[in-house]
Amino acid sequence: MLKGRVVKVLSDRFMVDVGNESVQVKSRKKLKRETLPLPGDFVLLEQAGDEYVLYKIEERKNRLIRPAVSNADKVIITVAPLPETDFLTVDKLIIGAHKAGVSTVICVNKTDITPQGFTESVEAQYAGVADAIVAVCAERKETAALEKLLTGGFSCFAGQSAVGKTSLINAVCGLDREVGDLSEKTLKGKNTTTSAELIKISDGTYIADTPGFAALDLFDIKPEELSLYYDEYVALSSGCKYHMCTHVSEPNCAVRAAVESGRLNGLRYERYLMLCEELKKRNLHRKSWRKAYDD
Repeated sequence: MLKGRVVKVLSDRFMVDVGNESVQVKSRKKLKRETLPLPGDFVLLEQAGDEYVLYKIEERKNRLIRPAVSNADKVIITVAPLPETDFLTVDKLIIGAHKAGVSTVICVNKTDITPQGFTESVEAQYAGVADAIVAVCAERKETAALEKLLTGGFSCFAGQSAVGKTSLINAVCGLDREVGDLSEKTLKGKNTTTSAELIKISDGTYIADTPGFAALDLFDIKPEELSLYYDEYVALSSGCKYHMCTHVSEPNCAVRAAVESGRLNGLRYERYLMLCEELKKRNLHRKSWRKAYDD
């Protein structure tokens, strides 16, 4: 019995890192979609002749929905001045990582074209929220600050298309993987990475490139639970008048008072309200669908 780590999922087989080599593995039986291995999974293998067979997927310490990986230690949320940053997606990525118990790093790429104030705006919104914030430039291979954070464990890159995730991995690992570009018409990214894949930097250190995306949904979070994924709000919630304050419209809310006084970032709070509304609408839709189904 051999132990390995899934580095890539193919259509009907999986690439598994076993020691100093990667081997193709097939399943002993046809697996259902929900039981398929994910990049990052630790697995046990059996050898059958010249082939390796998947015997067991070991228990996961976490699983991310988007990007679809398991057992991640850090999510490197990459942003850049171009394409224009969708901070709502950044917030959702942080919530997803928080829910999975994964630490977050905000990585500002393309400092060679970053307008004045961009990095400072990112820091103002996420200082104390993300576990670290770094500014780098893949084009100039100025990535030392990021490389220090990647040592040890499994770090997964995530973010919009064309923010430079693959370029950063090329710079860090000395690779020449195909990179995306911006559409001249829309200034939005074009996807080149189609699935998550782990890259081994050294023993115990992996990174993963993932497909970019323009939209991201929150899964299995109730509207009244959203604030629990905002640590800066949780820290102040004991000062709210109501124990189950949602920090939306309740009187004597310590979070809203902190936003109004400038202690908490107003832009991030505005997006929090947007997410609350989004979750409420989804909840109402589910209730109406269930009622119609029951009727």
